[in-house]
Amino acid sequence: MIRYFLFRFFQDLVLVYPVYVILFRESGLNYLQVSWLLAIWSVPVILLEVPSGMAADRWSRRWSLVIGMILKGTGFLIWYVRPDFPGFALGFIFWGLQEAINTGTTEALLYDALKSRNREDRFVTLAGGGAAAARGAILISLLAGGWIFSRSPAAVMILSALAMAAAAICAATLPEERSPPDVTGSSPCSLKDELSLAVAVPGLIKLVLYGSLATVIWGVLDEYDFLFGHTLGVPLAAIGLWGGTRFFLEALGAGLAAPLQRGLRLDDPPRLAWWIALASAVLFLGVITGHRFLLPLYFSFYLIMASAEVIYQGWLQERIGSGSRATISSLVSLIAEVLGLILLLAAGPVSQRWGLRALFAGGSLVMALATILFAVAWTRGQPRSKRAP
Repeated sequence: MIRYFLFRFFQDLVLVYPVYVILFRESGLNYLQVSWLLAIWSVPVILLEVPSGMAADRWSRRWSLVIGMILKGTGFLIWYVRPDFPGFALGFIFWGLQEAINTGTTEALLYDALKSRNREDRFVTLAGGGAAAARGAILISLLAGGWIFSRSPAAVMILSALAMAAAAICAATLPEERSPPDVTGSSPCSLKDELSLAVAVPGLIKLVLYGSLATVIWGVLDEYDFLFGHTLGVPLAAIGLWGGTRFFLEALGAGLAAPLQRGLRLDDPPRLAWWIALASAVLFLGVITGHRFLLPLYFSFYLIMASAEVIYQGWLQERIGSGSRATISSLVSLIAEVLGLILLLAAGPVSQRWGLRALFAGGSLVMALATILFAVAWTRGQPRSKRAP
């Protein structure tokens, strides 16, 4: 599905990614105002994550994606026209709306398009390819955004908006098909009904808790990656190369998700839990000593987690009925957003008192403990005849 890959690529071809905080500062904003802007972005994401998923299930997932990309592109144009705090805030609101609309809807659209053709077994392969395309776009943005910004800040905003327009065009061409009603009956008519059906799916609650953990801790540590590299002595001129290495490995991990799932049988929940535990181990070893020769272990963490996230999405889509697919996917994203916000608030004091190395090491230990407990709980909760051999 080349159109799906193009949509994922243009969706993240945002040249303003590596420089928007610099843009805020050069426009006269202080650090407190920058923090307020980042908080403003999260408000529409948290408030509208689930309602937007319900709207996509009932109306159109494809056109929800189109609207989301138009909103995001409009936000960048607002930054170009109004480079001050109110303009940046409004642009972030539009960006947050896009995030709320697209999260969960993209996976739901892809899975049901495949399911209608009895090809849902290809979801991990295609979702992994899409994630790799998105990481590739971010890599290009990191490497090119700063260079273009140094010559024309306006060009960065305009090109980012044009990329969102291209993503909207690609989204409009995506096939949208709904699977026949599941054995549970027709599509639920209320959030309460949808949640009741979701809770009734065997193993889904444990799956959601595990998936939230796997993505949230990874996402929180990701926010500190550039700063961590700088504390290790990476000069500012080369920090883009540091981030580019990480995003390249994430793209590679996402692209290898399907082969890894088949080769290591990671479609079994306990096996994937141990895969995440391995990621936490290489992260711990990569940061605990601070030796640069152990950095390959640090970067391997991102490769493993990128593959695990795609496989987790495959699990989730297999266990959700078509009528509530975008809604439940959005609910899972909401849980991750709230947990991520809580962990970010905790990460600040930890890193302030003990440093970034302690933050990364502590995150790896929490992830390892939680995934091991999940694997044990899942195995004990399954009938012996259903356990993986």
